[in-house]
Amino acid sequence: MCPDVEILSSFYDDELEDSQRQIVKTHVDSCPHCQKKMAELGLISAAIHAEEEPDFQMAKVNTWNNIMDIIDREEQKATKVNFWQRRFQISFPAAAALVAAFIAVLSFSVITFYMGKHTTSSPASPELNMTDASDTLLNDDDNIFDSSAIEFDIPATISNFVHAGEPLLIKEVDFRSNNGKK
Repeated sequence: MCPDVEILSSFYDDELEDSQRQIVKTHVDSCPHCQKKMAELGLISAAIHAEEEPDFQMAKVNTWNNIMDIIDREEQKATKVNFWQRRFQISFPAAAALVAAFIAVLSFSVITFYMGKHTTSSPASPELNMTDASDTLLNDDDNIFDSSAIEFDIPATISNFVHAGEPLLIKEVDFRSNNGKK
């Protein structure tokens, strides 16, 4: 029976004890199959010893050149992307601020448009200006503000009069009375 390849490899590398080495040598000398295995082991050993040690410095240079080539190709791809294919990245707070600003502008526009449809630019009483009316109210000896409402006659020519908020006349009178003007 022939020894296995591990024992033959140990025999070839001279790693066996003398007693075991003598037994394997006797067998190999008389067995053509084992002689063929020993020749193959010799070829493998010769190929291993014939191979040069790798040049690590050259491997470093080649690796570095390969990395730089990859980076250059990626940069060229990045510059070839057209404007509409680009991806824009925006942080969440910036996106939220843009949406809030858009909603505020849109709301202001809608409110301004709506208010413009329902207000009139002509005063209710064109022959009496605000200063004269407030002077009249402040100079009267009777305190007209004791009543619950102020009545105005609106000319018939104004058909779409809408009262929204505090009347300007009352604001003017309040301002003048608070600042000491009478």
